[in-house]
Amino acid sequence: MRHLTTVFLVLSIFLFSCEQDEEITLQGTGSVVDYAGAGNCGIIIELDNGNNIQPLYFPDGFVFSQGQRVLVEYVELPNVHSSCDKGMACDVKYAEELSCAPYVDLYFSNYDSLARDPVFIHDAYVDDECLYLKLSYSGGCEEHTIDLARMHPWTASSSTVPTFEIRHNANGDMCEAYFTQELRFNLAPIILEGKTEFVLTAKLTNGEIYNKIFEL
Repeated sequence: MRHLTTVFLVLSIFLFSCEQDEEITLQGTGSVVDYAGAGNCGIIIELDNGNNIQPLYFPDGFVFSQGQRVLVEYVELPNVHSSCDKGMACDVKYAEELSCAPYVDLYFSNYDSLARDPVFIHDAYVDDECLYLKLSYSGGCEEHTIDLARMHPWTASSSTVPTFEIRHNANGDMCEAYFTQELRFNLAPIILEGKTEFVLTAKLTNGEIYNKIFEL
């Protein structure tokens, strides 16, 4: 009986240790990449330590968006097998946005350096110092990139109201699956310049041009 009790105690300690190991919470900072369906992947966080994680579970109300810098606390889920092979599946216990994605500066000399493929705009609004965008487009065969470009005026006498354009590069994708992305871009630089409004433009999927003034 004493022997069985000892075995049970040792077994209990072993199982408790294993359970504790499974629940180790890790912490890291990194950048969010939204694959939007490419390779059966969605949101991947590329951590600064070189590891990639796939947040299958995360706090309600938190929105991961392309280019975002985040601090996360997470538990790895090694027994969960995902169809996406770009990161370890994990349960994100805590997520904090450190910064939203930077915009790109375009001048007369490089206005055409970023593609102008069309998008469908579901929503666009200013959230603190970030511009939130929810966009959709067709594809599925190529990797898409979406930038927010500040279009600097050709001459100093041009309008002083900043103009931004959504630049979408579909890389010639002819596939017709439909994907939706949420993005957040940093407006702090123009706020520091003392700007109180800006213009947002985009080429839309219906052939029209989106043009709207936002207040800061």
